[in-house]
Amino acid sequence: AVLFAIGAFALETREVEWSLQLQLSMAWLVIGLSTGAVLLLMWLIRQGAASQVASLFYLVPPVTALEAYLLFDERLGGLAMMGGLIAIVGVALVVTQKKPA
Repeated sequence: AVLFAIGAFALETREVEWSLQLQLSMAWLVIGLSTGAVLLLMWLIRQGAASQVASLFYLVPPVTALEAYLLFDERLGGLAMMGGLIAIVGVALVVTQKKPA
């Protein structure tokens, strides 16, 4: 943080143009993503084992790669697809694991 603060004060003007697009983007990031994600995480932890919920974080890279492919026409190579498939199978194994009686 200190390194970035030095860079920001040395290289940037620190002026913000408060447009409607910026305000809506910030509202979405703060309310929709941050608050919503934390509330969803807490709800998931209450519903199941914490290890199963933690395993869902391994789905972030394959889902992000798929979104980038669909929304931004980014290349999705064979190695990326193989890694995503491995992550999805691993999460499926954790989430569908039978609990001992």
